[in-house]
Amino acid sequence: MYASVIEVLEIVKEEGVHDQQSVETGVLIDIMESFDFIFTMHLMIDILGITDELSQTLQRKDQDIENAMKLVQISKQRLQLLVVI
Repeated sequence: MYASVIEVLEIVKEEGVHDQQSVETGVLIDIMESFDFIFTMHLMIDILGITDELSQTLQRKDQDIENAMKLVQISKQRLQLLVVI
């Protein structure tokens, strides 16, 4: 999906109706290709992957508090391991 977004932005940059649109699109491309942006996106994928099961459990109407508390602990441990690695 990332490559597709960059591709579309490149098209908008080249075929932009206004000069300002081309400039803004160029800035977006530069930001999206920066180390900080890519690192942050990879980190968010890891974090959301770890917390997804907990999030789904907490959104259920039939809340199992005991199970949710276990998932909180598991998520916390996994996040702490992510920091160590």
